[in-house]
Amino acid sequence: MKIHGPLALVGILVVLAGFHLLWQSRREIFFWLETYLKIFRAALNQPRHEFQAPKLSRFGVGREHVLRLLLGLSLMIVVGPVLIFLGLAF
Repeated sequence: MKIHGPLALVGILVVLAGFHLLWQSRREIFFWLETYLKIFRAALNQPRHEFQAPKLSRFGVGREHVLRLLLGLSLMIVVGPVLIFLGLAF
C-alpha cells in the first residue's frame, strides 16, 4: 500500500472540518432551503408577468451563522477536494 503525501491527509481533515461546520449550521440550511422553496413555489403559481416575490417575515432576523454555512460549504466542496487531488497527484 502506497502512502500518499500529507497534503491528501490535510485535505481529508479539511473536508471533515467543513462537514462539522455544516452540521453546526444545519438550522441555517433548513432556513435557506425553506426560503428557496417558498420563492420557487410562488414563481410556479404565478404567471411570469405578474410575479411578486413572497413576503418573508423572518428574513434577516437571527441569520448570524450564514458565514459559517458558506465556509463549511467551501471547505467541503472546493478546498478539501483540491488538496486531496494535489496530495494524490504529486
